[in-house]
Amino acid sequence: MADERKSGRAKSAAANKPAAKPLRGSHRSGLLNLDSEQSARLLLIGAVAAIVVIAAGFIAFGYWYSVVKPRNRTVLQVDDTKISYTAMKRRMGYEYFQNVNYQKSPQILPEGSYQALLNELTEVNRAESGLGVTLDAAEFDQKLRGRLGVAQEGTAKDFADAFRRQLDTTGLNESEYRRLIRGELLDTKIHDKFKAEAPPAALMAKLEVIAAPSQDAAQKAIDRINGGEDFATVAKSVSQETDVQTTGGLHDYAPKGAFNKTYDDYAFTTNDIGKLSAPLSSSATGSSYVVRVVDRSQQPVQEAQKSTIAGTQFSDWLKNTQDDMQANGKLKRDWQPAAQNSALLAVVTGSGSKLAGQQQRQQSGQATAAAVRATTIADLTARPRPTVDPNSTPVAPVATLPAAPSGTNSSPAAPSQPVAPGNNGQ
Repeated sequence: MADERKSGRAKSAAANKPAAKPLRGSHRSGLLNLDSEQSARLLLIGAVAAIVVIAAGFIAFGYWYSVVKPRNRTVLQVDDTKISYTAMKRRMGYEYFQNVNYQKSPQILPEGSYQALLNELTEVNRAESGLGVTLDAAEFDQKLRGRLGVAQEGTAKDFADAFRRQLDTTGLNESEYRRLIRGELLDTKIHDKFKAEAPPAALMAKLEVIAAPSQDAAQKAIDRINGGEDFATVAKSVSQETDVQTTGGLHDYAPKGAFNKTYDDYAFTTNDIGKLSAPLSSSATGSSYVVRVVDRSQQPVQEAQKSTIAGTQFSDWLKNTQDDMQANGKLKRDWQPAAQNSALLAVVTGSGSKLAGQQQRQQSGQATAAAVRATTIADLTARPRPTVDPNSTPVAPVATLPAAPSGTNSSPAAPSQPVAPGNNGQ
């Protein structure tokens, strides 16, 4: 019996004894025991997984670098005013809907919007210190309310509702829109200042111009003039200017900024007075210009020329101010092509439905206006005004007399004598 009890305890101990752990090398030996085809399959899967991870990493980095990072990166700084990529994109969206040229040629939108914003910030930040031009609160409020379509007596709610609608329409935030209005006002006041200060005399040029349809046509015109033909004769047969048959291509004295941009600078820098220029080509118009500076000298400034002089002085002030700011570290530009292309793509692709709606409203308005004009013309045609013979004697209008009372003679009474004014007939 004792032996049986010992045997039972031994069996119980053996049953409760933990299972022996496998040897450490057993798993590794299992992998080593795989055949060559299975090993190659595992290596291929691992390589593909590694490539996918690396590619995903590159894509994520590219998205971060081209999209996420630029959103908060400063692309323009003027003094202490910083413009982020996102703010620049909002301004591009605003300019896109305001300027039909950007809708026709979207590729010029990034640089055009950037320059417009730079000019605006220059005016807002430097008009007072650089030119003494200021803007008071009343002027700004009047301009803002006029833009929003809210009268001065309008309520605060009217103003807030109109402002919110305007922000929704333009895509700008409140501070950007207020700065835009301020810039427009200062732009006008700066131009007015330069116009009021226009000198009594200024350097002007007198030109002869041929606007040829191509560079080859321009060269042929030069050859004809050098061969002895009169400039005006050649201009009338070649030039595309609308008034050439009257002017013969002659442009009278005008200040810098008044001529076509293609040859305006040439007219005020060339030393070849009285000589023909080489063909001056314009990518914007596709024309090539032949120019001869007849004279360049100081001439009296006419009233109509003051705006041109003011515009040139304004452009010079902007350029000189911006050059000075950049030299002193007050102007920083970081508008890289990658950021421009990304913003342009976002603006154009995101504006399709809005632009289509805008164009539809414009077409509807034009159609309505055309219908009103057509109706008015048809009405006037159907009911023409009576013609009056200038030799006939005018007939005085006949007054309608009231009906005679019952029982009296219904014949109209003879008119009484006219009553002298001021005595009430007494």
